[in-house]
Amino acid sequence: TFGSCLTAKVLAFSQRSNLLRSSGVEPAFIRFGQDSSSGGFTTEGQSSSLANVKPLSVLQTVQRVSKFNSGTNLMASSKTDNTEEISTEGVFLDGIELNPKYAIALIVFLTYAIIRSTGEEAGASQLVLEKFFADPVNPGVNELFVSVFNLLGIVPVPLACLIMPGAKGQKLPAAPFVGAGAFFGYSSTGVLLSTWKPVTEVTKSELGWVTKNLLENKVFNWFIVALVTSIFFQTGFVSSFLSDPSGQIMGYKDLFSSTAICSVSSLDLVILSLSAASLIPEDLKRRGMEDSAKAYAIAASTLLLPVVGSTIYCALRPELPEE
Repeated sequence: TFGSCLTAKVLAFSQRSNLLRSSGVEPAFIRFGQDSSSGGFTTEGQSSSLANVKPLSVLQTVQRVSKFNSGTNLMASSKTDNTEEISTEGVFLDGIELNPKYAIALIVFLTYAIIRSTGEEAGASQLVLEKFFADPVNPGVNELFVSVFNLLGIVPVPLACLIMPGAKGQKLPAAPFVGAGAFFGYSSTGVLLSTWKPVTEVTKSELGWVTKNLLENKVFNWFIVALVTSIFFQTGFVSSFLSDPSGQIMGYKDLFSSTAICSVSSLDLVILSLSAASLIPEDLKRRGMEDSAKAYAIAASTLLLPVVGSTIYCALRPELPEE
C-alpha cells in the first residue's frame, strides 16, 4: 500500500514539476523523505543518496505533497495576475470615453457630406473649386458663400484659443487636429472633441509656449478679430448685401441646393461655430467665473455673429491665473 501510494505521489510531483518548467519556474528537486540530520525535506538535488532517507508514512507523504501543491498553486496564481496587469498597462486607447454631443455632430456631418457629395450633379462642386483656386477672395460666385468659405480657413484660430489651454491631459494630441481643421474642418476637429474631457483648472505656467505667448496674447486676439471682420468686406459681401439683399440670399440658396461644396461648407461652419460656443463656459470656469448662467449667456451671444463672436470673446476674456 505504501509503495503504491508513494509511486502515485512521485508521478504527480513529476508532472507538476514539468508544468512549472514550461511556465518558466524552476522547482527544487524535492524527495519525499526525511533527512536523518535535519528532520526536514531533503533538497540537496539528485546527487543525494537514497540510502540516508527514511521513508515517510502514507499520512506524512500526503501532508507534504498537499503543502507543496498549495505553494505551487499560489505561485501560478501570482504569475497569472501579474501578467494580466502588465498586459493592460499603458494601452493608448485605455481610458478613452466619447463625448456624445461632439461625436454625434461628427457622425451627422460626415453622413451628410457623403450623401450630398454623391447626390449632386457631376462636376458641380469641381467648377466652384476651380474658381476659388483662380481667385480665393473674388472667385465670381455668390459673395455670401465666398465669405463662408474663407471663414472656414480662419475659424480654427479661435477654436485653438479655446481648446489649447485645456489640451493637457487629453488622450489625443490637440495641436495636429486643430491645425488640420483649417483644411478638413470639423472632420478633423470633431475627432479631437469627440474624446474631449473638460479641464477647468489651468494656470499660465502649465501652458505651452505657443498657447501662452500667442493664443493668450491680446494683441494677437484683436488682430484675428480685425482679420475675420475684413473678410466680409474683402469678398464684397457687405456692399452686395446692402445693394441687393434679396439677390444675395436667393443666390446663396441656389448655390446651396445645386452644389455639395456650398451645403457641406455651410454645415461645417455652423457646427464649428456651435462647438466654439460650447467650449466657452468651460474656458470661463478655468478663468475664475463660477456663475454658470452668465457663462452660458456669454457663449450664446457669440452665436449672433458666427466666428466673429468667438474671436471677440477670446480678445475680451479674463486672463488665466499665474500660479
